[in-house]
Amino acid sequence: MGNNIIIFGKNSVLAQNFTQKFNSDNFIFISRENTEKSSIQLNIGTLLNKNEIREICEEISKKLIYEEITFILFSWCGGPRTNHSLQSTWLINTNIIINFIEICKIINPSKIIFLSSAGSIYPQDNKNYSYKETDPINPITDYGYQKYLSEVFLSNYANQKKLNLTILRISSAYGFDGRFSDQGVINKWLFSAVNNKELKLYNSLESLINFISFDQISDAIKITIEKNLNGTFNIGSEKSIPLSLIIKLIQQTTKKELNLEILNDKDRFFNLNTKNFFENTGKVFPITIEKDIKSIYKKIIS
Repeated sequence: MGNNIIIFGKNSVLAQNFTQKFNSDNFIFISRENTEKSSIQLNIGTLLNKNEIREICEEISKKLIYEEITFILFSWCGGPRTNHSLQSTWLINTNIIINFIEICKIINPSKIIFLSSAGSIYPQDNKNYSYKETDPINPITDYGYQKYLSEVFLSNYANQKKLNLTILRISSAYGFDGRFSDQGVINKWLFSAVNNKELKLYNSLESLINFISFDQISDAIKITIEKNLNGTFNIGSEKSIPLSLIIKLIQQTTKKELNLEILNDKDRFFNLNTKNFFENTGKVFPITIEKDIKSIYKKIIS
């Protein structure tokens, strides 16, 4: 990657996967912990004053090698089923966006990439329709509402400054991260199965969900940089699959009788149209769920 890649939110699950998969001397990390030479310590969730913004930008400038500069915003507080209060998450995420834009004003990056959420902003009650980027959105959670508003704030800024902004609307992400046992439903269910705990279901077994692995998301980010994409893109696998299949694969992999706790038996149909990304990159993400479940399981028990 022949430019400076500035990672905001180094410790996020997706940032960890991306930077480990594509390890590069071009990476500059912005995180709350200054653990290595390429890191800059910053709590971006706390509102910064002008002097603090200027000091951070000076630190970033000292580490720049190339003229091309890409900002990737992974930083975020909360999740689709977060235990944080709406007030605390919105305050932190508002601060993140404000600080990020203020840093952009000084550094003037060549490209901005923002990781949004497809699974929390599109309607999910139509079994026979796959939502595309131009369809009306309908955030179903506070998490989705905050993600969408952040898209709007960043888009307004990018349009005003004529910056290249790519918004990646990610489907339901899964993969292994040893730091968290509850990161994504597949990871969570595998941990529960291994530890003989009930698997909590928030939707019916007939629900159709579009899943994508951490590795595939990392590939999408890399392609976004290489192809210099601009605009909003849905990032998901080639089609949705039923939750019943996930349960079956987990049972086959762990060789255990699973105990299901159905907290909500409502159908959810999360179908995603990824044609826009394919037409601009030639890339389709196949369903690799069976292989990935086996891989995650081996990592959990090792």
